[in-house]
Amino acid sequence: MESPERYGAYFVYEQIGKGGMASVHRAERETKAGRQQIALKRAYPTLQREMVFLFLDEARLCRYLEHPNIARTYDSGRVFGTYYIAMEYVPGPTLRELVERCSVTVGSVPESITLHLAQQLCDALDAAHNCCDDKGAPLNIVHRDVTPANIIISDAGVLKLIDFGLAKATGTTQQTAVGVIKGKFGYIAPEYLNGKLDHRADLWAIGIIMYELLTSRRLFDGPNAFETMMRVRELPIPRPSLANPNVTPELDEIVMKALERDPERRWQSAALMRDRIRAVIAKFGGPIDSDAVVEWVRQVFEQEPGRPPQLTPIIPMPFAQLLYPIGDEEATVISGPPTEAAESPPPGAAPFAWTRPNIVWAACAAAYLLFVLGSLLWILVR
Repeated sequence: MESPERYGAYFVYEQIGKGGMASVHRAERETKAGRQQIALKRAYPTLQREMVFLFLDEARLCRYLEHPNIARTYDSGRVFGTYYIAMEYVPGPTLRELVERCSVTVGSVPESITLHLAQQLCDALDAAHNCCDDKGAPLNIVHRDVTPANIIISDAGVLKLIDFGLAKATGTTQQTAVGVIKGKFGYIAPEYLNGKLDHRADLWAIGIIMYELLTSRRLFDGPNAFETMMRVRELPIPRPSLANPNVTPELDEIVMKALERDPERRWQSAALMRDRIRAVIAKFGGPIDSDAVVEWVRQVFEQEPGRPPQLTPIIPMPFAQLLYPIGDEEATVISGPPTEAAESPPPGAAPFAWTRPNIVWAACAAAYLLFVLGSLLWILVR
């Protein structure tokens, strides 16, 4: 085994994750019971005060979050001028890795597993949304980055929500500037694109995650950031059962209510959504245990990739190709929503881009025009 890096009281091993402002390594520290494995998150060296304050806000916020479905925070501080957060190490795949694996093996996540995971995710967010500080004052936490990459299924079959680095809360030192959006574009609630944000934005993200588990497809995935945001705003949202006939009407109803674009029509709290999920679970034979989840996940990752079961195709809503690149859909900070002029071309007009087919077409047209002109000139000279 490679010799670990010594970092303060920690022995640091391989990198297990990275983000826009920090990297995460598996690490160990000495305790009275022996060496304890942890996930050590260390901020990148930077001169940007905003990035440092964001990291410190996360460290302060995480010490209030105590819940079985949220990765624990043990310690935070600074070593050699670098800020760190020592967190619970959760061995197991992320939901993103699980969905990607299912897409080349079993196709989609069974309804019973999806309900089991969604219930735990609602529990985690209910705890975060209702978290208070030491004096009992509500922190009004909005995670703002609930995505499959930030959800881990532990080796014990327990869902763990991680990474509150972009969370919005009362009392944070770094307030988001007006017109700035933080989060992954494909999971951002439509009202946030218009500058409005509360805890219901996290419930929108749960709806997207449930849809993707049930169908093994990205719901709002576009070729670039602009089109992804346009789909979040305008794409007709199909019921999961249109892509997966095994999805029941009850589960359709849970997902579609989470995906209401009007937050007033959405689930109003994670607790209400969780209670409805529990009622559906009870109706269909009761909950599965964590051992069943562990066994199913193990089988998925042991299965050789092949052609997964074919699902009913869904045709996405077409959008005009953008004239200029906007950036990566996975970016975490962008300037506010595009202007009306940039959102769509004028009626009856289609934007033109110098793509390879258009270049070939233009070259052929130019060659034909030169041939015609050359023929006319030859006739006149003759």
